[in-house]
Amino acid sequence: MKNFNTTEIKVPFSGLQGVASGLVIAWALLGSASVNAETRASINTSVSGQVESNPYLLGGSNTSAASAVVTVSPGVKFLDGSKTIDISANYRHAEYSRRYRSSNDISASASMSQKLSPRLDYSADLGFNSAIVGANDLLTFGANPSNGGAFPPLPGDIALTGLRQRRQSFTGGVSLGYIASARDNFRAQGGFSLVRYPSGSLASEYDNLSGSIGYNRVINSRITVGLNVGLSRSDYLRTTLGDATTVSPQVTFSTKLGAAWSFSGSLGVSHSNITGVAGKYSQNSASGSFNLCNSSATGKFCVFASRSVQPTSFGGTVRPQTAIGASYNLRLDAKSSLDATANFSRSGQINQATLPSNGSIDYARANLRYSRRLSQRLQGYLTASYADSYRDPTPRKANKMFGIGVNYAFGDMR
Repeated sequence: MKNFNTTEIKVPFSGLQGVASGLVIAWALLGSASVNAETRASINTSVSGQVESNPYLLGGSNTSAASAVVTVSPGVKFLDGSKTIDISANYRHAEYSRRYRSSNDISASASMSQKLSPRLDYSADLGFNSAIVGANDLLTFGANPSNGGAFPPLPGDIALTGLRQRRQSFTGGVSLGYIASARDNFRAQGGFSLVRYPSGSLASEYDNLSGSIGYNRVINSRITVGLNVGLSRSDYLRTTLGDATTVSPQVTFSTKLGAAWSFSGSLGVSHSNITGVAGKYSQNSASGSFNLCNSSATGKFCVFASRSVQPTSFGGTVRPQTAIGASYNLRLDAKSSLDATANFSRSGQINQATLPSNGSIDYARANLRYSRRLSQRLQGYLTASYADSYRDPTPRKANKMFGIGVNYAFGDMR
């Protein structure tokens, strides 16, 4: 790993104009709701203070700092019969006690879903994100869709440890589902992600297009099996080196294990054709995922894992990304809850010695959060987290964070 230029690039005014323009375009693409549509508008606000030992996972010593963070998240939802339109944004401002400049991170997203007939449905998403890459922003990034969104969540890029530069992403996708019979259904999806960095950054910019088509068959009330074939193309800007096309066929399976347990999983292989210095070469890797969950009246516990080929901004081509983790949510009483997550990820080795930083990189993060509702709209919370990178030639301290804050909600929070 290398240390990148740590000069923060502030969000230009044109970036804010881009967000606004994107939302206007999203609105035009997604369609407007009728005058009879139900409208739900809300604003979530948050103020917190925290202490961190290395918020950007920089190399060297003397990296700790305290910070004050303000977050404002407006949103509006339109419900019009079978159609739902959701537009949201998020602004985060952080002031540090020492060493680091203040940061301003923004994101915006728009989505629509509609059931066209008893058998046919579709959804569409657009998103924009502009943020300084920090210790807690390596697993996921961008305006990822909620569960069931059209395009898959961006996988993050743990190879960017210590970047501390602004990353901008534009994402979008569409999804179409068709119920052929009581037992058979099909779904086709397509999406894109565009990743950009400030001028002069050592991080690689890329465009990624992806699509998939899947078939599921219900065997009985508990078991569903299927087949999914995905295709993606990653193009790196200003060079053909590292450009890759990946095909990923997988078999899928889901089942209910009694009243509380459920399991879903997929297993397959990813075949990538990559442009190297000496021409094209192939790389194969296992791919798939599993998710095992237990749900009860007081909480939910899940164990999950995934492996897929994804583009990376450090290394100049796609890498096999592996992740494993667990999450636990517990409602302590009518007003209090506890949330815990732990993740371990590996950005796999590239089978091309001439590409920079071709070795594998590991990253781990754990987070614990206690929340208590103080009133109908006011909530207080305590949080602690730990993040660190491994297999890293640059010595760097782990980031240990402790924070306290409050959330206040305005408007309709349904």
